[in-house]
Amino acid sequence: MIHGFIRPVCMFVLPVMAVLILSACDSDDSPAGTPDRVKGFGISPRGFPLDYSNILEFYSEVAGMPDSAVMWNGAWRDDVAGGADAGEIPSPAAGTVRAAETYGFTPILVFGWRSGETPYLKVPSNQVNDWTNARARELFLTMLADAAGTLEPPFMFLGNENDAYYEQAPEDYENWITFYNAAYDAVKDASPHTLAGPVFNFEHMAGSGALNGWTTHYWGALESHDLSRVDIVGVTLYPWLNHRHARDVPLEYLDPPLERIGSKPVAITETGWPAEDPGTVELPWESSEEQQVAYLSRLEEMLGEKNIKIVNWLFLYPMANPGDDSLDWQLFGSVSLRDFQAHKRPAYDRWLMFQP
Repeated sequence: MIHGFIRPVCMFVLPVMAVLILSACDSDDSPAGTPDRVKGFGISPRGFPLDYSNILEFYSEVAGMPDSAVMWNGAWRDDVAGGADAGEIPSPAAGTVRAAETYGFTPILVFGWRSGETPYLKVPSNQVNDWTNARARELFLTMLADAAGTLEPPFMFLGNENDAYYEQAPEDYENWITFYNAAYDAVKDASPHTLAGPVFNFEHMAGSGALNGWTTHYWGALESHDLSRVDIVGVTLYPWLNHRHARDVPLEYLDPPLERIGSKPVAITETGWPAEDPGTVELPWESSEEQQVAYLSRLEEMLGEKNIKIVNWLFLYPMANPGDDSLDWQLFGSVSLRDFQAHKRPAYDRWLMFQP
């Protein structure tokens, strides 16, 4: 059994060449309004994260699906570790929005600032690596305001799975909340129509990841927020960390956060079920293509008439082996709708019919 593993923030960083290709795409037409509900994927072209040469093929495939969306989830600066370019809009975030204008999908931006237990807040002029760093706050705020005003994304999320930091550094989390409030105001001033909010991992925050050793709840991560400064609440959702089979997931599974946020809309920024058992570790949940199909049916029932704006399946194509046989890759690599030979899994067609 795996106890208490925390996934790092997903930082999908497109290579410079792909960004240049996207920037060169000519289009005078923006998507004709954002649908009431969208469904999409994190950026996951064939061969990623080692190879992004198929990114345009990925965009085209996703754009051909109903109510399609693509989520870029990355660091708030291209120079992740050093922060030499802090304050500038990350080039992959801009590239994703430009691609949306060309291909016609809805772009979703998630600006992360930590990976695992490591924050990325220090900058060349201030090496303090937490939310007391005034210079980092200033540069981050400038970037967010510029991104909102320049790109005008329909959805912008500030931080990813922030509940992990609430557990790790509860005192500094209070500093994060003060920054979040200022950032929310700056984003809304620059782009009033943009829906902005934080992202949490549901199973960790709710203490509902028993198969992963998560039984302590961290509702304070959500309850620290002034909901008047939250347009939409993002959650990453992986019920297989709590239930062996998709059929076992209760229809009221999401009720605990919904009771806390009232009428606020929800974005399921990541979800899915693993299709393959890596065979290198003994898992307490069933990983199979059949479970993927069953989970989509169960998820559709769970969401019902709830106020859901976004549902993103984690990956379209599976992760390529990064070469280190990391546990994260083994567990999440096959949460995809195509297999390692790029063939459609049975859940692919079910996804096309899925109604969030």
